[in-house]
Amino acid sequence: MYRPSPSRTSRAQLSLSSLLWAVSLVAAFIAVFVVAVHTEVGQGADQRAFLSLRGTGATADLPHVVGLGSVTDLRLWLVSVVAIIGLGLMARRRLSILVLLALPVVGIVLTQFLRDELLTRPDFDGLGWVTNTFPSGHAVAAAGCVAAIVRAAPRSVAPVAAVAGVGWLTLVSQDLMVWGWHRPSDLIGSVLLAAALMHLVPPSRGRGSVENYSRFLVGVVTAVVAAVGPLVWAVTTGHLAVAPVGLAAAVAIASLVADRGPADGRGVARGAVGADHQRIERPYRSGGQQNHYGRATGVVD
Repeated sequence: MYRPSPSRTSRAQLSLSSLLWAVSLVAAFIAVFVVAVHTEVGQGADQRAFLSLRGTGATADLPHVVGLGSVTDLRLWLVSVVAIIGLGLMARRRLSILVLLALPVVGIVLTQFLRDELLTRPDFDGLGWVTNTFPSGHAVAAAGCVAAIVRAAPRSVAPVAAVAGVGWLTLVSQDLMVWGWHRPSDLIGSVLLAAALMHLVPPSRGRGSVENYSRFLVGVVTAVVAAVGPLVWAVTTGHLAVAPVGLAAAVAIASLVADRGPADGRGVARGAVGADHQRIERPYRSGGQQNHYGRATGVVD
């Protein structure tokens, strides 16, 4: 009797996962903007967190190579390009590598449009002038590089890349606040936006149906582990304003690991012989021969 392979899950069903992640991250982006920018209470809390770091000596905590200076360094972009291409090829990607290379740039352009042309900041303090800083171009550039690398990587490498990337994003975010360029909400929104864009690219291929159903658990563990670094850093340095940014980054970047969307690349058809091998015995005819018919149960993704 024919039994369908467990991996024969409809593509429409699986692609819904990526869509839901993208929509959820965009919804979180909108929520952060509404609460932290368009409510008086949210603006006040955001501003107080920002002022706790602005102009302090916290820049001394970080080597210039891993702080704000790294975002504008050409070497970062070269390393990111090499990492995306190399890890993408390891994951047997093809044309999606080009999309992953382009999306960080798309994120920067989209951020500039949203911040400078579309979104506004109410003047609750009555200063007579306000400048909207939500979201951050520098933060979305850094988060875009991290998210693209995580999305491009093979599934065995992606969690490690996510944890390391979240740690770096936390340090960059601290520098952006210390130099007075962005508030915590700007940085959180930027990370959410960058991760949402990367869900438009199919995840890397796994190793079978069992692995497909364990992705969410791996993503949860990745988020928890990635959150440890920012929390420890915030507590030990006393820079508590970076903690929510690090936590948001941990969840957003780990969502790329948890995504169960349809994998990129071509699968390999597998012929199954054994339990699904159907043996049909026919009555003995001239010569009394038996015919055996095998049935392939593999699928091509």
